Amino acid sequence: MKNYRFNDKALFALLVLTSVLLAGCVVSDTHMHYSGVQRDHLRKIKHGITTKDQLLDMVGEPTEEDVMGDGVEILKYKCKMIKDDQFVLFPPPIVVDHKKETEHLVVFKIEDGVVRRHWKENTEPN
Repeated sequence: MKNYRFNDKALFALLVLTSVLLAGCVVSDTHMHYSGVQRDHLRKIKHGITTKDQLLDMVGEPTEEDVMGDGVEILKYKCKMIKDDQFVLFPPPIVVDHKKETEHLVVFKIEDGVVRRHWKENTEPN
C-alpha cells in the first residue's frame, strides 16, 4: 500500500474549500424606492403660513382633490414604498426574492388658500 503525503498548504486549502462548500455563502441585497411626498417637503410646510400655491410648487399636483361645502379643500397625495430583498445561497445557487409594496396618503387641509394641517392615512388593510 502506498502512503500519500500532503503538504500543509494543500491540506489547509482542501479544508477551506470543503468548509465553504458545506457551509455555503449567503449574499443579500436590499433596494428601496419611494415615490410621493418627501419628508424634507413636510418639514418645510408651516401650518397657517404656507400657501396652497407654495405647497403645489413643492410637492406637485395632488392625486385627489376634494372641495368641501364650507370652502375647505382637501388635497391627497398617494405615496408608495417598494422594498425588494434578494438573498442568494451558494452552493447551489438558490435565489429568494421578496418584494413588498406599501401605500399611504399624505393629506393636506387648505382653508382660505393656506395649509392648516396635514396628516398621514394608511391605505393598507390591517
